[in-house]
Amino acid sequence: MSEMKHSETDVTATNKALPAANPEAPAATDAQHTEDVAKMFGRMARWYDFQNRAFSLFLDCWWRRNLVRAVVPGPTKHVIDMAAGTLDVSLALLRRYPELRVTATDISEPMLRYGEEHKVRPAERSRITTMVADARQMPMPDACADAITIAFGIRNVRPRMDALREMHRLLVPGGRACILEFAPVSTPVFGPCYHWYLKNIMPKLAGLVSRSDNAFDYFAETIVNFPKPSAFSEELREAGFSFVQHIPFTLGVANIHIAVRG
Repeated sequence: MSEMKHSETDVTATNKALPAANPEAPAATDAQHTEDVAKMFGRMARWYDFQNRAFSLFLDCWWRRNLVRAVVPGPTKHVIDMAAGTLDVSLALLRRYPELRVTATDISEPMLRYGEEHKVRPAERSRITTMVADARQMPMPDACADAITIAFGIRNVRPRMDALREMHRLLVPGGRACILEFAPVSTPVFGPCYHWYLKNIMPKLAGLVSRSDNAFDYFAETIVNFPKPSAFSEELREAGFSFVQHIPFTLGVANIHIAVRG
């Protein structure tokens, strides 16, 4: 049953550029950054799935399937899907693991609402709860979930370490955080071409589809500035996880990071 909390996201607000995705940005900008990201996703909710498929050539579906396969149900039979967006991962979890309950959280209420209205089957409504919540401060008790998933959302969180420590808190011992995220690509030839596409082509294509070119400028910047997999693995260890690994996909464009609470 849905427990959607009220959000003040203004889906009619005019598009505007977000603050630069600079990892050294001062903490004073964190709250404004979160608000801006929520509004940006709220504006693009109806186009979000289409853009994901188009700009990834449907590879995002394959990446998400592998993310869901990384989940291991445990004693609570509960999984938290952070930055759940329009519920692609949440629903894939329900459909792969019939015994699970899923709590889908996001800072953008319009994204969650779109997923509820267009994707959730009647028989699934009792097993999924949607909640407007910030990954840095989740309104849930300690050790309440077997697994936590987040697909293409952790790079939008500032400061990121707060969300990683929150994941650790929410997991049962032995539970795993399964994080799917883009990364800068260092492969010769392909890496420079990919980064050129991110910065010069993708924003223009996005502008043709949904007038969200500013948003895709921001997305490209967050990808380029996100830590390489080895550095992000160190962040996960710093957050308290005892076992960390990453699995690259598509020449390192996307990676699944698996972090286990000891």
